[in-house]
Amino acid sequence: MHDRAVLLVCLGAGFTTLLDQSVLTIVVPALRESLGAGPAALQWIVAGYSLSFGLALVPAGRLGDMLGRRGLFVGGLALFAAGAVVAGTASAAWLVAAARLAQGIGAGTVNPQIIGLFQDLFTGRERARALAAYATVGGLAATLGPPVGGLVLELTGPDLGWRLVLLLNLPFALVMIPLARARPSRWPSPRAAWPPRRSRSGSCPSPGWSSPSASPSSLRARPAAWSTRPTRPSPSPTPHRARTA
Repeated sequence: MHDRAVLLVCLGAGFTTLLDQSVLTIVVPALRESLGAGPAALQWIVAGYSLSFGLALVPAGRLGDMLGRRGLFVGGLALFAAGAVVAGTASAAWLVAAARLAQGIGAGTVNPQIIGLFQDLFTGRERARALAAYATVGGLAATLGPPVGGLVLELTGPDLGWRLVLLLNLPFALVMIPLARARPSRWPSPRAAWPPRRSRSGSCPSPGWSSPSASPSSLRARPAAWSTRPTRPSPSPTPHRARTA
């Protein structure tokens, strides 16, 4: 039951962060007319979210493995919500672009924690179902974004509509943050060290780090164990016979 509650929070956060990019494309013309944004600013507004999202994935996954996922999950959602407020109330195109970059970092911090939590909490069929639900939520967000954005523009007009669209995910984020903070015992504890293979959130740690179950004494003992490996004896020199004239 506890794992299912965490699953629902993760799916809600995934929907919130993945809806943001799909809903933006429909309001770009209204945003351009309202703020007088040039082509360069529009490119940053549209592509900045995806750029910072991708750049944050691997570092956030590693930090989640080391420090625990709950803090990064909540912090990423908080940054995402703050970026939505700035973008929705901005009076200049460059401010919207900066807010979109911040939102991408927040979303890129949240989503690796979702994948890592699925790996930590579920096994077998349950893990496959959780990942399938996450993929379904992502597809649903991509499908609903354009019609929802168009409906908001139609009902409120272009000047106010694009701001409301950028603020559309704020209520979802504000609901997910207290749910994620509640009952922290449901969240797995952080690992003591990175595993030597690919981490559960998808990031690939540096070689040479111990496994999560390794203790300091075992780490100290490993060099000695390595030194006990049998070595091939070096061949003894064969005496050369004296050549007779």
